[in-house]
Amino acid sequence: MTPAQPLSEIIDEFQYFCRESALNALKVQDVEVREALLRRQIPPQKVPRLESTYNISVKLGAGITIRRIRSAILQQIDAAAAFLRDFQIGILGQRTSLFQLYEIEILIEKSIPFGFDYSTGKLLVQLPYWKLRWLGDYCSYQQFRTTWDSGAHLSKQSPLKSVWWLFNPLGEFRSNLKSTLILAVQKQILGLDKLLLRFGLLEATESEKKIMTGNSDPLVPKTFKNGVITYLRNVVNEKKLGVDLELVLQNKDDRALLQLLRRYKSTLTDPAHLEEIVDVASLTLQEALREEQSKVDVRMFGLVNVGNYHRIDVDINMTAGYWRKYVEVVPRQSEIRATQLGLVNVYTVDDITITPTLHQGMKIDFETAALEQTLRDLWDQESNGTPAGSWLQ
Repeated sequence: MTPAQPLSEIIDEFQYFCRESALNALKVQDVEVREALLRRQIPPQKVPRLESTYNISVKLGAGITIRRIRSAILQQIDAAAAFLRDFQIGILGQRTSLFQLYEIEILIEKSIPFGFDYSTGKLLVQLPYWKLRWLGDYCSYQQFRTTWDSGAHLSKQSPLKSVWWLFNPLGEFRSNLKSTLILAVQKQILGLDKLLLRFGLLEATESEKKIMTGNSDPLVPKTFKNGVITYLRNVVNEKKLGVDLELVLQNKDDRALLQLLRRYKSTLTDPAHLEEIVDVASLTLQEALREEQSKVDVRMFGLVNVGNYHRIDVDINMTAGYWRKYVEVVPRQSEIRATQLGLVNVYTVDDITITPTLHQGMKIDFETAALEQTLRDLWDQESNGTPAGSWLQ
């Protein structure tokens, strides 16, 4: 008769099974992450692998029979990996300064309600055993998204709770903002490639040449330097940049200018910079909404007057950095006036800030911000020993 396997060994084998299953699930989803980010002009080398960035773990309460829920746990791990796939795509494969997620822990117990909880980078998913055992009911991918987007994983005391629509890495606001920025980046990359192609500095197929030169301006600059200065002056705001590009670039040779354009292109497609300016935009808009001027002028005449005016402000203090000058918010001015006459006067005013539409409420000059970052990097490079005027490593 074969002796029974010790419980500790069974649990160890199960934990190994869960780790390997999670690792494989993340590897499968990583393929989609890289394909999706490549379509967004994010080079794969700038994105860490999904399986090295996140962890999915499973913990069991006392008295849980593993064999009966093994299949449901596999499905749960796959759903968690799919959520992390979308999370990684949503943040362009970068860590954000406003909200971090490192791990999903799946806790299965006999007497536990279904729920989500977030703390210090870990999302805890609580699953009642009976649902997995008898119904095969786990937290689906859609439940992950619905619960996350609603902010149900945040505590009621969290300052992010009421402004989750603004800071949610997967939310509509940030997703639309990133889509707009990526379209602008793609346009500038096409312009850069056209310029390089005109002067024989870019290798391209015949079909790519036709696309890039099909609507080219007949007034082509005669020198590469003139072309670079003209291009940059057309796409950036020199006033915000605070420099005269012609004055800065007039003494640079063609090799230095080529280095500038290549570094600028790299900065435009750097997901870390895109995430940073989106964070700045979110903070700037949040501050603008908080500081919005609301005027309340209520006049009441009568025997009984009851007034009720509510305004809730969320104060999140974070440094926006020099990127902030490239973000403009169009504030909403609200004015409330009420005059009431009678024996009983009752008024209730709830000052609710409506989420502004992206194009009406915010302007972001990412092209100029990226050029300033590029010039900062090049000037720092020169100050660290690179020969002046060359900008070459």
